[in-house]
Amino acid sequence: MPDRRRESRGASGGTAVAPRALALEGAETHLKRQIGLYAATAITVGNIIGSGIFRSPHSVAQHISAFPLVILAWVIGGVLSLCGSLALAELAVTHPRTGGLYVFIREGFGDARAFVFGWSNLWVIKPTVIASITTVFALYFCQVLHWPKAAEFPVGAAAILLLTFVNWLGVRQGAGTQSLFTTAKVIGILALCIAAFTVPATYRASAMGAAPALETRSFLSALALAMISILFAYDGWTDSTYVAGEIVEPKRTLPIAIVWGTWLVIAVYVLTNVAYFHVLGAEGVARYEAVGSETIHRLLGDWGARALAVLVAVSTFGTINGAVLTGPRVTQAMAADGLLWKPLARLDPARGTPAMALWVQGVLSCVWLWCASGFEDVSGWFVTTSWLFYALTTASLFVQRRREARGEIAQPSYRTPLYPWTPILFVLATALIIASDLHDSGWKAWAGVGIAALGFPVYYLWKGRGPRTA
Repeated sequence: MPDRRRESRGASGGTAVAPRALALEGAETHLKRQIGLYAATAITVGNIIGSGIFRSPHSVAQHISAFPLVILAWVIGGVLSLCGSLALAELAVTHPRTGGLYVFIREGFGDARAFVFGWSNLWVIKPTVIASITTVFALYFCQVLHWPKAAEFPVGAAAILLLTFVNWLGVRQGAGTQSLFTTAKVIGILALCIAAFTVPATYRASAMGAAPALETRSFLSALALAMISILFAYDGWTDSTYVAGEIVEPKRTLPIAIVWGTWLVIAVYVLTNVAYFHVLGAEGVARYEAVGSETIHRLLGDWGARALAVLVAVSTFGTINGAVLTGPRVTQAMAADGLLWKPLARLDPARGTPAMALWVQGVLSCVWLWCASGFEDVSGWFVTTSWLFYALTTASLFVQRRREARGEIAQPSYRTPLYPWTPILFVLATALIIASDLHDSGWKAWAGVGIAALGFPVYYLWKGRGPRTA
């Protein structure tokens, strides 16, 4: 059977015809371009800003106490994420097709590694991302309504299924929901920051948590530990590429959505940390786990804390929607390429959405949510696995540049600034993060990687079923 990746490249070195082009000729698997610039940027921003900015500053301050160094750490984390975003934008402009990282890994390293990513995305990465963020949403939602803890699972499962239904209705409905909630969360966070600098902190402080244990370590060691929490808060900058095949004018839209969306998040995160330190001081940020809630409580009292709970619920609900929207696009792209069960590639004939892939993801996410006892219980499964594929995706840029040099593909309209240093810096930093997380997070991080590795034998078993149709 001919190599389908080779078939996708014109002999003249022109722009590649998508490997899925023949498979997508039929309307039943063809996703239409309906997502504009604002919605694409909202996917990037909304999928990054979830619960992290309300939790991670506390963890960072426990490792780094000096305010200037804390801000420096958040800037460094933003710059590292930006390095990945810059490389990702070039890959997305070159291959503006549905599937995101799956497409880039497949173009760079072949079917086997692309299948392993898609396998991991289906079983571990997206369902655990959705489940972990849903635990935070359900916690705050139930607090606002004074519902018991026993209500958190049904509330979370209902949220997952509701957003799956919304995205099943159509991509416009899913992208519109994302735009709405991203706008609401950014306005809410900016309102918190404005209050921090304009409203006096007149309300009594809540009972402080235990003082963090003082450990003597170098700044670089403390920075490495803090960076795990920071980069988790920045995670999500890859997600707009999953719907690249549905974005209008992708060669213009994707660089703006990915790169400038990441810049916007960096600005919001730095400003929010300044607001926390302005109100609570270094000691308060280090001691209060719910740092956002305590900040607004000092300014506005109990009703302010309830308003913050609403903001966190809105923020996480929007992030859940972004993950629900983007995740099934990988599964659909793989099935369209013949690497998964073909019915997963089919679209709802009336709505043009990957219906079966959406509902499979929804069910798996509810299963993970049911198994989880909280955010930390499930988040350890996907962090290391996700960043492993981020590094592999970024490394595929080097393969793409070599193909350009050989005349196999045309030079894209967007080029990664400071190449090759930006992707090199990102890959090296990611390797350190993975090593640190495998060392500190225990068996769950290893289990996530193990489930991903199972994709290799599954791929070769699937490949042995017989020839696939191109």
